[in-house]
Amino acid sequence: MTIPGHFGYSTAMIQGLRNRFLNLGRRLLPTPPDPVVLSDREWDRLRIRAPFIETLSPDDTETLRKRIGQFLARKTFKGIGLDLRHWQCHLIAAYACLPILHLGLNVYRDWRTILVYPDTFVPEQEWIDDSGVHHQAVVPQAGEAWERGPVILSWNDVATDGAVIVHEMVHTLDAGNGEVNGFPPLPDEMSARDWSTSFNDAFASLCVAIEHGHEPVLDPYAATDPAEFLAVVCEYFFFAPAYLRETMPGVYRHLCDYFQQEPHLRAAEIPSAMPVTTADDGDQG
Repeated sequence: MTIPGHFGYSTAMIQGLRNRFLNLGRRLLPTPPDPVVLSDREWDRLRIRAPFIETLSPDDTETLRKRIGQFLARKTFKGIGLDLRHWQCHLIAAYACLPILHLGLNVYRDWRTILVYPDTFVPEQEWIDDSGVHHQAVVPQAGEAWERGPVILSWNDVATDGAVIVHEMVHTLDAGNGEVNGFPPLPDEMSARDWSTSFNDAFASLCVAIEHGHEPVLDPYAATDPAEFLAVVCEYFFFAPAYLRETMPGVYRHLCDYFQQEPHLRAAEIPSAMPVTTADDGDQG
């Protein structure tokens, strides 16, 4: 299977032009609001609730704290049937800022709102299959991201596994080229053709393994389409980096270049769940 557009030389040229226009647009954007400053007490509690922070270097830890403050200032959180508390927003922001640790907040510029349900939500979805048949169904979701927002999350799923947040944030990055198709805007120094080849090959191999009844190397949900493949491999990238590096070295290398991070140097496996004892410790902040 191929990702729409093939991402050859012509696509790379279009991407380069788009990046230039985006850089111009960023210079014309209004001055962003001052970052939210987490108190030392709030930061210490967040570090307990988001244990992946302990795997970061001191410099990356400080960068993450800065990104979280920017994220909280620029995004609007809304609880749907949920009295959303500050510490919950802090936790969501921490996981949301992990992918953009070295990319900066502007890559999230096209959306603003995060809706948080207390539990799995069930939106009605419509789609047309490869045969042209129209389908309509109610599908339970732990998260959902629209191209220009909002990002929708289930709190119970987020508390169980923060990778849900990373998954949805990657969809918003993916949408940066105007289509959610597994091909986010790449920096000028990265090859669109090489990205396309590596991801197409890995995606096709996963689909073939599943079709033949073999044990897939990734969560089978990654075989849904190229967009879900990218979001799922990014979960592995940030929280099971040694495994992804071993099973899909080409994909892993591209993600290192794109995110400007090498998570396997932090740990082979990185925790993505909030410790049970910190799920709700009476903090009213």
